[in-house]
Amino acid sequence: MSTRTIQAVLRAACRQAATDLRAGLVGMSVALLISVSIIVIVGRSTQATAEAHATFGPMFLASSIGTISCFITFQIAGETYTDRIGGALLRVRILPHGPLTWAIGKTMSSITQTVTFQGAILLGGALFVEDLPLSPSQVLACLPLIVLSAVATAPLGFFVGAFVRGVYSFMISYLPIFTLIGTSGFFMPMNRLPSWVQAVQLALPTYWSGHLTRWALVGDPSWEVGRAFFPVLAVGVLAAWTVIGFAGASFVVRRSFRKETIGSLARVQSTIRSQTGL
Repeated sequence: MSTRTIQAVLRAACRQAATDLRAGLVGMSVALLISVSIIVIVGRSTQATAEAHATFGPMFLASSIGTISCFITFQIAGETYTDRIGGALLRVRILPHGPLTWAIGKTMSSITQTVTFQGAILLGGALFVEDLPLSPSQVLACLPLIVLSAVATAPLGFFVGAFVRGVYSFMISYLPIFTLIGTSGFFMPMNRLPSWVQAVQLALPTYWSGHLTRWALVGDPSWEVGRAFFPVLAVGVLAAWTVIGFAGASFVVRRSFRKETIGSLARVQSTIRSQTGL
C-alpha cells in the first residue's frame, strides 16, 4: 500500500470517526453524566474498609477509571452488529479499502468515547472524592495509562462483533464480557476469588487496566493478586494485547467482511424478525 493510499485511508477513517461521534453525541452525553455521577457518588459516600488500609470508595473509583476501558468491547461489538443488520458493512465492503477504513474509524471513535468516560471519572474523583486526594502529577501519570487500557481492549470488540449474527447471539455475547469485568478486581479484592479465576485474569487486560490505575492513584496493593503492584508487567501485558490483538482483529475483520453478501444480509434480517416476533 502506497503512502498516498495510506493517507487517503486515514483521512476517510477520520471522517467516519467524526461522523460516528456526532451521531452518538446526545446519547453519549447522557450516558456520561449518569455513569460518571453514579461512580463518583459511590466513591464519595462509601467508607467501609475492604480488609485493608484504603476505603472501598477510593479503591472502587480508581478501579473504575481503568476497568471501564473494557466496556469498549460492548461498544465496538454493538456498533458492528448494528452496521451488519443495517447493511452498512455490505456497503463498506465494495468501497476501496472499505473494511480497513471502517475498522480504523470505528477504533478511533470508540477509543475517543472510552477515554472521555475514563477522563471524566478521573476528574470527578479528583474534584469530589476527599478520600482520594490526587496530585496533578498523579492525574498526568494516569492519562497515558487510561489511553493504553482503552487501546489494548479495543480488539476484543472486533472479535466479539465478528461472531454476532442475531439477537440471541448478541445478548449471549455480553455474558462472558460482564463475567470477566466482574471478576477483574473492579469492586472487590482479588484474593476473594478462586485461584483459577485469578490465573485467568492475569492473562487479560480486564485485570491489568484496573491494576495500573489503582497503582497510580491509590498505591494500596491490598486488592491485587499477590498483594503487590507490578506496573511494568501490566504495561507489558497491555502492550502485547495491543499488538497481538490488532493483528488478530485485522484478520478477523477481513474474514468477516468476506461473508457480507446480499444473501447473508437477507438471512440475518429474516432471523432477527423471527426472533423478535415481527
